[in-house]
Amino acid sequence: MADRPRVSLDRSGGLHLDDVSVRDVSLVHAEMLTKRRLWMSCYLEGTGVEGDRVTFMITASGNRLVFEVDERPEGTVSVEG
Repeated sequence: MADRPRVSLDRSGGLHLDDVSVRDVSLVHAEMLTKRRLWMSCYLEGTGVEGDRVTFMITASGNRLVFEVDERPEGTVSVEG
């Protein structure tokens, strides 16, 4: 498990993220910004950077959810994608 990235963001050849995984999260914070838009943050413990996190904007578009990466972690984090 140590060789797997802590954050994986996979587009599988498309424009939109279709597979997101974040391991070892100390806190998940989500906030509805509008009826169709959600902000979500996954805080990463042990990176040595205060408040280190990966954040997403999630928008309802028709019958699907569209994920966009808003912030990437600044600490020492293995990120794939």
